[in-house]
Amino acid sequence: MGGLVASLGFFFLPLIELKPNRIASGISFQLLELEGDLRYLILFALAVLALFAALRPANSTRGWLLAGLGNLLLLLTLFLGAMAGEQLLANAEALLGEGLILRNPRILPSAALALGLVGGYVVLFAGLRDLTQAGVSQIARLIAAWGGAVLIALLFIAGTFDVYSVMVEFEARGDQLGRALLEHTLLVAVSLTIGFVLGIGLGLWASRDERIAPVLLYAVGIIQTIPSLALFGVLLVPLAWLGSSRALTIGLWFLALLALAALLVGAYTRYAEVLPGKRRQALLLLSAVVAAIPLALFVVVLSSYLFRVSFIVFASNVPQFGILRSLMLVLPAAAVALWLLGRALRAGPLKKLLRYGMWAGYGGFAAALLLAYVAGSRRFLEGVEGASVLTMRELGVSGIGVAPAVIALTLYSLLPLVRNTYAGLQNVDAAIIDSGRGMGMGPSQRFFQIELPIALPVIMAGVRNAGVALIGIAAVASVIGAGGLGDFIFNGINNTSIDQILLGAVPAVLLAFLLDAGLQGIERLLTSPGIRQLQD
Repeated sequence: MGGLVASLGFFFLPLIELKPNRIASGISFQLLELEGDLRYLILFALAVLALFAALRPANSTRGWLLAGLGNLLLLLTLFLGAMAGEQLLANAEALLGEGLILRNPRILPSAALALGLVGGYVVLFAGLRDLTQAGVSQIARLIAAWGGAVLIALLFIAGTFDVYSVMVEFEARGDQLGRALLEHTLLVAVSLTIGFVLGIGLGLWASRDERIAPVLLYAVGIIQTIPSLALFGVLLVPLAWLGSSRALTIGLWFLALLALAALLVGAYTRYAEVLPGKRRQALLLLSAVVAAIPLALFVVVLSSYLFRVSFIVFASNVPQFGILRSLMLVLPAAAVALWLLGRALRAGPLKKLLRYGMWAGYGGFAAALLLAYVAGSRRFLEGVEGASVLTMRELGVSGIGVAPAVIALTLYSLLPLVRNTYAGLQNVDAAIIDSGRGMGMGPSQRFFQIELPIALPVIMAGVRNAGVALIGIAAVASVIGAGGLGDFIFNGINNTSIDQILLGAVPAVLLAFLLDAGLQGIERLLTSPGIRQLQD
């Protein structure tokens, strides 16, 4: 399939486009239209060769062939396209014709280049699947998977791809892009973190109480059907009112509603079995609605406040935050390295020492993170005169901007998290749980040692789905002033500039790939070897 996609793209569609400037349309060139040089036909030949390599019977041979062809397609599609672009730019005046005003002519990647990259990735993926089935070592598969990407990164650093128009735009707006990428990442990270805690908790509740499960699954399903722009609009008015309110007044209302919700939930738990069906359902609905109000208020304030403080922590140029950021990067990396080294050793004093070092690294990371957020909170609230005059807007809550964006993203993350947590825990074989009960395990032991390890792959699949979806939805949040990569996309649409659109879209796609790969790696590290073997 990858070879077919790439070959059809290279044969029928233009590879690059020569433009007289950023906005005006230019002239498209296919592979056969690059006169005087047939080396670009290598791209079409590689794509066709992948079709024949797929017919090889042996998994190992076919896997190495496809992995090599996939890496070559990814590398040469970008590299040869850049070479062709340089030649076209050198003859831009003759090719575009007289009478056009040439102001910074550019080379725009076109459809064949995009399909070539997609086809190369599919071919590489197929090769890696064959290598996995053939039992090739993980190190060899990592080299096959990332070898081409490393070479592309080196050429990128060397400036080989600077001929592309998106790189020209990057040179002009690199600082703005860095800030937008940080905003986008923090929007997703804060929303996914809060959604993870809420979603896992609600999914666990649904799996333990079959009476509440339909209500929770229905509620999170309804949220997912609301269009993002409509949800932003719905949140605008209540958040604007909430932002102008005093924090002390809202805190008192929160405590009162929390106490009322606790009373209703306690009454439902105690009298649910003796109440008639309609009254039981009415009490359940009332309890859920009242409990949702303080929960929603807590999420609103927490998500808005966390984003504001996170932006200070990760974007501030103050040396204090720089040191803490370095510690937050180095300590968990060292802890993971010690954990991997400990897995390769047999039980003994050294393995025990490495385990202590690993936990010390994680503890240091937690301490650095806590110190960073304490310092960021002080910096964020340094202009507040006192708690009596503190408003919700000073805590980050407002009708437009970050608050509605983070809240909406958190709500959108709930469906895959709640659904996958519920499904993963429900699908654990009851006989295995009974075996643990027969061995004398308590409820917490059965959950953490039996149910959670078995359900973990399903739960992590929900986290991955939620994370990748939030990266795309976060781009839409630009329309309410939340920032992020959506600023470049919408500015490019308004200015009819494909370069600006690509400058926002390409980092978003790469961020989605990196997040999915990172979460998949975490899933493999946390999944027990026996369950991982069954999956493979």
